[in-house]
Parts: sequence; structure tokens; C-alpha cells
Amino acid sequence: MEFAGLIEQRRERLSELEDRISQPDFYSDQTAAAEVMREHRGLQKLMILWESYQSTARNLEENRELAKGEDEEIAEMASEEIPSLEAALPQLKENLQYALLPQDPTEERNALVEIRAGAGGDEASLFAGEVMRMYERYAEHCDWKCEHLESSPSEVGGFKE
Repeated sequence: MEFAGLIEQRRERLSELEDRISQPDFYSDQTAAAEVMREHRGLQKLMILWESYQSTARNLEENRELAKGEDEEIAEMASEEIPSLEAALPQLKENLQYALLPQDPTEERNALVEIRAGAGGDEASLFAGEVMRMYERYAEHCDWKCEHLESSPSEVGGFKE
């Protein structure tokens, strides 16, 4: 498995962090403790994802073996599960690849987005309104909090700024 070495490194790091967390004076430095806990949470999520990937791969192999077996009923049941496991495995692998990428420290920071209607009159303000709604839906999809600081609605239902 191409991930095994990287996962083992992360597992060792998780063990180190758990040792640090178990120290009695761990919370004496709140800033450092928060950073360690953030890294610990990320590594725990990675390990859960890895276990899920391995479990799905094992189940797929077991079902392929059962599908070749002599018991027709079990072979049929195993054959029915194989397509869903084959579909889940690439998605889990992709999620695992993303989880193994180093995190950007600015990833969890807030963003300020300003949308203004350009030259074009009413059409530009309508387009600015559509862009704003698109960003709102995207933020909602990602479970981000969205808040409007200021807006100037136009007469036709869009936004000037």
C-alpha cells in the first residue's frame, strides 16, 4: 500500500501528541495546548479515514473470495455488495490523499469577500446579486458562517455593492 509509510509516520506523531497531552502541566501554556489539540484532532481524523479505507478494501477482497465460493446464496449476496465497495474505495482513497497533504496554517482563518457591480448598470447589479447568492450557497454547503457587513441593493433586485 503506498500510504502505509506515511500513515505510520502520522501514527507515531499521534502517539507523541497523546503522550504530551497526558502530561500534568500540558495546559500551562494555553496557546501551545490549543495548537497540539488541533494537530491531534487532524491526526485522529486521518486515522479514522485510514481505518475506513482498510476496512473497505478488506471487505471488497472478502466479498470477491465469497463470490467465487460454492455456496450460491452467499456468492450472490457477496456479488451484490462488490459494486458499492468498488465505488466507495476510490473516494476513500482520494479523501485519504487530501488528508495526507500538509495543512496550510492560514486555512482556518476568516475571509472577507467584497462584491461590487461593475460598469453595466442594472445587468451588472443583477449579476453581482447572483454572485453573492452563489457564494452564500457555497458557504452554506461547506458549513461556513456567512455574515453581511454592508450592502446597497439596487432598484431591480441586485446589489450595487
